[in-house]
Amino acid sequence: MSPHSHPAALHQAAAAPAFPRHVVTAVLVAHDGARWLPQALGGLLNQERPVQNHIAADTGSADDSARLLGEALGDDRVLHLARRTGFGAAVDEAVRTAGTLTPDDLPYLKRPSGWDPVSRTWQDDAYDLPELPHGEPVQWLWLLHDDCAPEPDALTELLRVADDNEDAAVVGPKLRGWYDKKQLLEAGVTIARSGRRWTGLDRREQDQGQHDQVRAVLSVSSAGMLIRRDVYDALGGFDRRLPLMRDDVDLCWRVHQAGHSVLVAPDAVLRHAEAAARERRTVDCVGRTPASPHRVDKAGAAYTLLTGVSAAALPYVLLRLVLGTLLRTLGYLLGKAPGQAVDEFTGLLATLLRPGRILAARRRRGRPVASPRDLRGYFPPPGATVRAGLEQLATHLGSGRDTEPAATGRHGGAVESGPGGEDADYLEVEQFARLKRIARRPAPVLFALLLLVSVVACRALIGGGSLMGGALLPAPGSGPDLWRAYTGGWQPVAAGTTAGAPPYLAVLGALATLLFGSTGTALTLLLVCSVPLAGLTAYFASRPLVDSRLLRAWAAVAYAFLPAVTAALAGGRLGTAVLAVLLPLIARSAVAAYGLGGGPGAGRGSWRAVWTYTLLLTLATAFTPVVWPLALVLGATLAVARRAQWKTYAPRLLATAATPLLLLAPWSAGLLTHPGRFLDEAGLPYGTGSATALGLLAGSPGGPRAGSLPLPAGAVLAAPRALLRPPLFYTSVAPAQLMREVHRVSLV
Repeated sequence: MSPHSHPAALHQAAAAPAFPRHVVTAVLVAHDGARWLPQALGGLLNQERPVQNHIAADTGSADDSARLLGEALGDDRVLHLARRTGFGAAVDEAVRTAGTLTPDDLPYLKRPSGWDPVSRTWQDDAYDLPELPHGEPVQWLWLLHDDCAPEPDALTELLRVADDNEDAAVVGPKLRGWYDKKQLLEAGVTIARSGRRWTGLDRREQDQGQHDQVRAVLSVSSAGMLIRRDVYDALGGFDRRLPLMRDDVDLCWRVHQAGHSVLVAPDAVLRHAEAAARERRTVDCVGRTPASPHRVDKAGAAYTLLTGVSAAALPYVLLRLVLGTLLRTLGYLLGKAPGQAVDEFTGLLATLLRPGRILAARRRRGRPVASPRDLRGYFPPPGATVRAGLEQLATHLGSGRDTEPAATGRHGGAVESGPGGEDADYLEVEQFARLKRIARRPAPVLFALLLLVSVVACRALIGGGSLMGGALLPAPGSGPDLWRAYTGGWQPVAAGTTAGAPPYLAVLGALATLLFGSTGTALTLLLVCSVPLAGLTAYFASRPLVDSRLLRAWAAVAYAFLPAVTAALAGGRLGTAVLAVLLPLIARSAVAAYGLGGGPGAGRGSWRAVWTYTLLLTLATAFTPVVWPLALVLGATLAVARRAQWKTYAPRLLATAATPLLLLAPWSAGLLTHPGRFLDEAGLPYGTGSATALGLLAGSPGGPRAGSLPLPAGAVLAAPRALLRPPLFYTSVAPAQLMREVHRVSLV
């Protein structure tokens, strides 16, 4: 049967709908979407302004999706495609099969004949009408996902905006959450230079009409996208290299470059479940096995950026993309999310290892009609993504066990929590809400205050030329110089030696490489940030010991301003500064590795914690070798104390003892042959300081550049008040429990 003769199309052609010259073909793609299809189909078929034609494509669904489509649309209106078919390929096949409705298929588009069958007379005024009284038909494609449900007036509002804006080639709806129907997901979308999908919305932002303006945007979501068919055909549809994610941004970007406009119609509302992005179903269209949505999104973001930016901006975007990916990968590893780290890195790698695809896509785009300067306003402003990333990091770091997890979606700030009722739509406004949020999550404020104190105390070190003095060796000129010093076979020390270079040079070289080869910036960053990072790691490491966040924050401040830490900063002791940052993490990971927590589920510990402890120990040994024999003695003591379970603890002790030696070889061999070197640290031997008893009590270490004002004295004086705080606001620690926890920590 021809698609033009489908009964639905003939029925809809009997009367002229609203905006009659706009001919709309709805294309719905389904993939294991039986959970959402009934509402999606109901939204399509119950539009106040019905579509003139519709067709669906099922990509090998393993559930009842194909049956639901056939029952609602007719079996002849459903295409059955392979399971690995991407969204763009499914749309292309459906569009090709659906054909194009002409005035011969839709009689209301043509001039009436003039014959009145009721009066059986001819109406002469009909002959004065043009051949096409509603104007030349405009063909549109309305793209729908199986997990999106348009409101009854969605198509009417989309066509209203399209009819008022002749240059509009793409019009998109406003997206709300599937469960929380007032939560905004998108009102237009763009892409940052880092690859971040940017909506400009706050996290869990509620729809109160604040974005209800018809405006031009870089892109709209493919869920509910209304696109002119002639533009779609001229651009070749979706890019087949983007089977699922970021295909909408790529297509709309090409629409802009072709000289057309993309608008968002906020009065057209569509609810979206984002099933693939939220891992509510598998992603099968990328490879032979199901892929991670994170990896697919990262690969799509890199491909879209590298094919869309101008040739002049390509080197900068590539560099930012690589450096940003490395930093996010490191952040995922530190946050104990190795799966996310692998997805982040492999997603970028999968794109960069296929440069031919990027070059071919850039050639297909040709010379754009719109210049990059014309499109600049559609991208996030400078610094916006950095601020959003810092806010997200602060939210993640400040969240505790009693707070809800920070869910993540592909929209960055807009995150849907799940099923909820109308009671969740209100906004709580309190006079001291901000202060209460800080009290509940003091970690970001703690880090900011400690960083401010460190910057003020070390202001002379910032931008003051080459950093040296005290125990700090003169830094090489650039990062590559550090790498050459580490990998070289001859070390110019004293009369020269062939001994292996200390491995902390490799760590400094890696950090300097990330900072564009500046060794001075790397050293300054390590020293200045040692105090705030030490406080931050102490804050998180003390979580199993103390429930009160403010009490932990006070303890973290006291730890950060210990004389050993501040003296390391004053004397340029790089090894001690790094050890102060790592020591709380080493202690906590050791407790988890050997099952010393004593809490529920502690048991014998886990190998994941063992390897975390081992890697932290290796990094600390590279700067201060003395931690390795101490860890060996403590581990051996624990193995002897638990000799009944030696099969469990002996392999862990062997792993923690042998791994640092192997990773730090051949330098570590010199430690074993000359045990006195265990007492050395990164830098030069340095003389004694000039601390006094009163200064140590107030937290002042003495020594050069230590200052005369004992800044941490307030933290020391605040200790009794913090410990005696009533349990109305904070959770106090019972003395017996505190003694037990101190005893556990002493074992580490």
